[in-house]
Amino acid sequence: MSKVITQWTGRTACALQAALRMTNESFAAKLGVAVRTVAGWHRNPEIVPRTEMQQILDVTLERANDGARGRFAAALDRVEVQPGPAVDPVVSQMAADMALMQARIDALQEQLGALALRMLT
Repeated sequence: MSKVITQWTGRTACALQAALRMTNESFAAKLGVAVRTVAGWHRNPEIVPRTEMQQILDVTLERANDGARGRFAAALDRVEVQPGPAVDPVVSQMAADMALMQARIDALQEQLGALALRMLT
């Protein structure tokens, strides 16, 4: 039986990334976020991603093959026995908001670069 994630954190998102055997770059591309967002989860494993990202992670796990889901469940067993430090939910939400803003900034910069390139040609 597969594990059910009631709330994703940076730690569980990284466990999914490892289970899928993806680099930060390939995982970010799969999720449609900036690489910086994924790196932020590694730096701050207690962060709780926003609702939209929770849904994207849910779908990514649902679409994973059986092997990846098995690796993810095994990783969760290891994660659950390692208690993390107490995290202020306000700080965690602020960090999630900042990660989302950075992802949006990155996307806008890419769009501006593409627009500038088109204008030059």
